[in-house]
Amino acid sequence: MTARTIEDAMNVRQSQIRRMYLYMFMIFTPGAVFSSFFPLYYRDIGYTDAMYGMQNAIMPLIGVVGNYLFGYVSDKFARIKPLIFGLILALIAVLFFVFHVTDPWTVMGLIFLFQFLWVPLMTLTDGMAMLASRRLGDSYAVIRGFGAAGFAVSALVIGWLLGRLPGHAAMGWIMMALLAATGGVLLMIRDPRRPEADGPEAEGEGEGPSRTEAADMSQFWKYVFTRRFLLFIAVLITYNMTLIFNDQYFSFLIRELNGTPFHIGLGWMLPAATEVIIFLYLGRAGRQFRPLTMLAWSSVILGIRALVIYVTDWLPLILFMQAVQGIGIALFFIYLAEYMMDLIPDRFRASGQAVMQVALSIGATMTGSIIGAYIYSQWGNKALFLVMGAVLAIAAGGFAAADRLERRRERTESASV
Repeated sequence: MTARTIEDAMNVRQSQIRRMYLYMFMIFTPGAVFSSFFPLYYRDIGYTDAMYGMQNAIMPLIGVVGNYLFGYVSDKFARIKPLIFGLILALIAVLFFVFHVTDPWTVMGLIFLFQFLWVPLMTLTDGMAMLASRRLGDSYAVIRGFGAAGFAVSALVIGWLLGRLPGHAAMGWIMMALLAATGGVLLMIRDPRRPEADGPEAEGEGEGPSRTEAADMSQFWKYVFTRRFLLFIAVLITYNMTLIFNDQYFSFLIRELNGTPFHIGLGWMLPAATEVIIFLYLGRAGRQFRPLTMLAWSSVILGIRALVIYVTDWLPLILFMQAVQGIGIALFFIYLAEYMMDLIPDRFRASGQAVMQVALSIGATMTGSIIGAYIYSQWGNKALFLVMGAVLAIAAGGFAAADRLERRRERTESASV
């Protein structure tokens, strides 16, 4: 291989890395609208508390089906980019109808369809980021950091825009435009599951089945039904229930404290902005910490934040605690991805992520939605944050116990060598 060929290959990789950064930035911009402002939209068009709770309880089951279906297809045919692009086009069509009907039950049906497409889109995106980080020689944390930056910018800017644009149709057109722009960026990215994604130097290297060939799905389940994986998922479900509480009711809390749409956008922007700093720092610093230990610390940070919100009604302090939350969330996403890459081989990346999301959808999202709706209706928003702090304490203990078992397993394996 000549020096010119090597230089061309490096240029291709750098170009692909930059495009991956841009894609991650863009894909999280509509996510900010969905997380931050859709709950308020539901209430404004006539959702009752019972309807909102029922929708939140059913959506995880719909996400389960979508996740498993598209994850299986991705691994079976070793493709990821065409699936993501198709999902983006379908989401644009669904959003067009969501904001052109006013009947709450019709909107709910369309939101179920949206969930069927949106959840696998984000799961496949996460899998693509993991694969791209390895194939392009970049850090997953840095790639994911650009997603957090997109969420932060979108939450703040769109919160400002929605405070000035009349009606709800503006929200729909903004989301459709952001998804269309994301699809345009995706077209410039090479599918990380194809050999050519590595650039010219990959040709003829005999790439193994780990990423580019159709996987033997019969081998997948032996990685799932292990003590390590099942224990990890059990603790992860406990942790994620608290994220569901927060995502579904935080915007209500800000409104109850007389916050404006700008304050709501700021409340979602601050943690995302903090995530960017943590993502970039840890991505450049390299892997220096044990994943399960850092997940335990993430639980502690979020638990402290939940208890502070429980005891105060001062909006500036609550917004500051949102920035603190960003530290815990960044640690969670980085070390969740690292541990999942240890647990599941790359050839089953999409299916591994899908199984994790299926477990979280049933165990965390569905359960958390039901419990959260009951607590909110009986005792109000503040009680949710008290329960959140208690559950996160349990999760911290669970991650610490799992790490202890992991250390024991490593010592046993070292002694047997």
